[in-house]
Amino acid sequence: MGWRPIKEELILHRWTCSPCVKSAEVSPNWYEKNGSPVCICGEDMEYVETLLDCKFDPMRETLVIPIKDVKKGFYAS
Repeated sequence: MGWRPIKEELILHRWTCSPCVKSAEVSPNWYEKNGSPVCICGEDMEYVETLLDCKFDPMRETLVIPIKDVKKGFYAS
């Protein structure tokens, strides 16, 4: 176990607006231009969870997550 870099295009963050019950999913690079999400009603949205696009290996009952090979500078599966 340990911390590993993950491709940003495989990650989404889910946010919700309590007053009007709307939700949004944004990628990590979205924050650079937009900051934290704001609902169309004008309220700041609240962070709910992080979603990861990955495969499930039923034989091992584990997730298969592509990680970045830091030494080689590219992503490996």
